Amino acid sequence: MLPPREFIKKIRPFSFLSSKELEILMSGLEVELIHKGRTIYTKGQARSYVYMIFSGLVGLFENDLPLDHFSKGEVFGIVSIRGKPYATTAKALEDTICYLIPADKFHDVLESNTRFSSFFASFVGRSFKSFKSIALDQQVPEEAVLVQEIDKIVYKDPVICGPGATVRDAVARMDQHGVSAIVIVDAEGQPEGIFTQKDLRRTVVSGDVRDAVSSHMSSPVKTMEPTETVFDALAAMVKAGINHMVVTRDGKVSGVVTRDDIQVHLGPSSSITAFFSKIGKAVSVDELKHIYSNINKSVAKLASVGFSFYRLTRMITSVHDTLLSKVIEAQLGEAAADRFLWLNMGSSGRKEQVIATDQDSALVYRGEGEDWKGAAQEVVEVLAKIGIAKCRSGFMASTAQWNQSLSTWKDYFNTWFYDPVQDHVRYLSIFLDIRPGYGDPDLYRELTDWIRWHITAKAIRRLAYDAIMIEPPLGISGIVGLITGVDLKTFGIYPLVNGVRVLAIDNDMVQVTNTMERLEGLKARNVIGEDMCHDLLEAYAFMQDLRLKHHSRSVLDRNAVDNRIRVKELDKVDLLILKESLKIIASFQKFLMKKYDVKRADSYITSVLVGPPSAADQSS
Repeated sequence: MLPPREFIKKIRPFSFLSSKELEILMSGLEVELIHKGRTIYTKGQARSYVYMIFSGLVGLFENDLPLDHFSKGEVFGIVSIRGKPYATTAKALEDTICYLIPADKFHDVLESNTRFSSFFASFVGRSFKSFKSIALDQQVPEEAVLVQEIDKIVYKDPVICGPGATVRDAVARMDQHGVSAIVIVDAEGQPEGIFTQKDLRRTVVSGDVRDAVSSHMSSPVKTMEPTETVFDALAAMVKAGINHMVVTRDGKVSGVVTRDDIQVHLGPSSSITAFFSKIGKAVSVDELKHIYSNINKSVAKLASVGFSFYRLTRMITSVHDTLLSKVIEAQLGEAAADRFLWLNMGSSGRKEQVIATDQDSALVYRGEGEDWKGAAQEVVEVLAKIGIAKCRSGFMASTAQWNQSLSTWKDYFNTWFYDPVQDHVRYLSIFLDIRPGYGDPDLYRELTDWIRWHITAKAIRRLAYDAIMIEPPLGISGIVGLITGVDLKTFGIYPLVNGVRVLAIDNDMVQVTNTMERLEGLKARNVIGEDMCHDLLEAYAFMQDLRLKHHSRSVLDRNAVDNRIRVKELDKVDLLILKESLKIIASFQKFLMKKYDVKRADSYITSVLVGPPSAADQSS
């Protein structure tokens, strides 16, 4: 067993400490063997020690419900306030050897070393305090990293080689630069594959180090753009079961990010990443429910202090996509993946989910006569138990109408486009936002190709009419009905999303579903001007930010979540921006009226006390 000082100083963030600070921790340090099943401390017990695990496994529990696990090199039992009792119960899940650091000495060092304390900030009373108190605390250093662009944590130039280099040369270059992977690139600097330590082990077993590295590399390589977020990268690595993500700029390799790089920035117990990483390990619906609830609360905390919708919704979408894959594989098995396609719709299809989201899904299969309704019902029920509510309008893969063969889906779209009556327009508004969630991607390509070739001018015009029917509630004196509440989704988000969708579909952007991406694509095609694109993006982001903050307050206060904003929730600046945002939507609707020669049957200011047209019942 390594001496405590030698073991501890090798582990971040203890490696940040000076010799004097290490000595403070070493004085009074104890070593203890804790047998499996023993309770280390209980919730409410006076805090005496901070624990570092040398070997074994420890679990944290709240009323016997598992909250977190810690293993070798990880620290638990930390709190920001001296003398505060333990917030959870800790139990040894295996025979465990722990270093016990006196709490007072640990906090002396915590207060004297900013880098050390910042690293541990994610531990500090986060996961187990009431989330309303956390929100008021206004401290989110680690979670803030999650929505940063991945480029912000790339500090090294990538280590690269050509496909003709030998394995021996590639490994020598990896050792020279102290990295765990080398990217194999072509003559243009574009990635062809990646060679990692895992690939090296396989080469040693079944190959020759004199072989070309291209014959042993992993290919195709997973890549991300530098503007994607840290959480995007983590989610992609977890889903693919890999530890390295290649960052590319204009198609060329610009860096490599590893899971360890992310953890260095987040700390080992950052609430969102800790819970997210446990999705793959969960073995029960109750565990997934607990994980999902806590991720939602952590996202609510971020939203409550102003992190943007465009960043946070990508994180929420990644969580939902990962949960969906986990549930489908648990219920149906991975072998079924090439026999059907699970489609996401609504806000999920647009990758614009917020905290209060429900299930909007459909299922496509290739063979006539197959029956996937029972399997889909199992998945829908499990997702509902986890906390993702069923769609109240029944737009789910478990509904017989939306669980059909590819040929039936083609018939659906054919009918809807050529006979765009009110119900068919409603269906188009929903199913033109489809995005593949799990299964055979070829089914998605075939279906969207079919859609592309069957769009009709008549349907486009009816969709445009639908987009302008709900008029923003602007009156002479301001926003009508704001005292009692204005539904942001119905009167702000819904008209904008619908209008952008009809323009996108009319301009051959069938596989582009995200509103921001649609707007950028429309600007690139000169369908809308730069000013209109900018104004709509700003208005959409503001209303979604406002909606997220509203949802976060409800989640943290444990109230029912809705989309109704009231004047008491808005300061003067927000009130002015909301009014301007609704003006932008009204102007956009006038643009659509002129472009598609449509107008409202009766021009009026829609009363917020009157329900919107039936099409507004769709999920947004």
